[in-house]
Amino acid sequence: MNFNIFNSLILTGIVQGIIFAIVVAASKKYRSVGTLILAAFILSFSLDNLQYYLEDVGIITEMELWTLYFIPFQLLSGPLFLLYGLYLIRPERKFDRHHLLLFIPFVFAFLVNSVYKVAYAVDYSNVAFENFFDLLEEFLEYFSILVDVSVLGFLYWKVRKYQKLNAATKLSQVNPQLSWFRAVLVWLAILSVMWVGVTVLDYHYDTEYWYLIYIGMAAVIYWMGHIGIYKYGIYEERKQIRNYSIKNEMYPIREKPKNEHIAALQKLVVDHKLYLDANLTLDKIAEELNISKSHLSRIINSELGTGFPDYINSLRVEEAKRYLTNPDFANYTLVAIGLEAGFNSKTTFNSAFKKITGFTPSEYKNVLPN
Repeated sequence: MNFNIFNSLILTGIVQGIIFAIVVAASKKYRSVGTLILAAFILSFSLDNLQYYLEDVGIITEMELWTLYFIPFQLLSGPLFLLYGLYLIRPERKFDRHHLLLFIPFVFAFLVNSVYKVAYAVDYSNVAFENFFDLLEEFLEYFSILVDVSVLGFLYWKVRKYQKLNAATKLSQVNPQLSWFRAVLVWLAILSVMWVGVTVLDYHYDTEYWYLIYIGMAAVIYWMGHIGIYKYGIYEERKQIRNYSIKNEMYPIREKPKNEHIAALQKLVVDHKLYLDANLTLDKIAEELNISKSHLSRIINSELGTGFPDYINSLRVEEAKRYLTNPDFANYTLVAIGLEAGFNSKTTFNSAFKKITGFTPSEYKNVLPN
């Protein structure tokens, strides 16, 4: 048996991946088309690693792997990852049967390998079989890398395009956070390029650098799985909060301002809830009101007695208070509440909330009467 620290780490990841897929599939709270596809992707990646792990440690021979046990799981990774990315960008999309066409390479490779297994069983002494599985293994490796890199490039383009089109918050729609997924795409692209070099060295110079790539890929993919489920939970909580906000829309009672620009500002920012846009800036408001940025800033300071950032954050904090005091959202994450109130991160939410109220959001919840 060939046990070492590297394949032990790989086995740890395999076990974690299989457990992760089972838990997600069995969970009602986190079950959706997108998360089920994510679970299927993690499972296929883990099973692909498992079959190579069994051969690497000597539980089965290389010939046994290809003539008895091998399944081309690597050709599932690209299509499943592509589908997960598409559902991550648009969680509300319906499953399209045409997506099944993405799995044609896997089905074809599975059938070819099945025919090979049957032929080998009939005439196992034929030397041509050994040459065939060597060629098949190398072809599948390069082809799967080509597919995976293409998928990564396409999804990166889709994510960038989506983020540009949806930079502003829409009152009726929760936009999923995708910055973390962009980081995943970049890391996987780097590792895939490295994989090409390692594959060439492995097949032509018999090196063992593939261990490091396997572990790197596994670390990024399993991290993506856990973050993906966490982000899905936040997304679902935000949808519930947004629905509540729309159904219970309230406009604060305020004195009529003396300055017409402040009246227009409050109508735009408060009545239209532009403060919920985490990307809102003084420049955008000034452009909407057709006045200069510096003039608007002076008016806000003189009329409202505060700066633009503090004014916007005060509105966001009041919005957050509505959710923090609502028993329906008692078990919701502070991240979801902060994002729905218009903050772009938990850190900025905590900082602004404490500055205005003297409490952090969690402290504020604790001092509320039961």
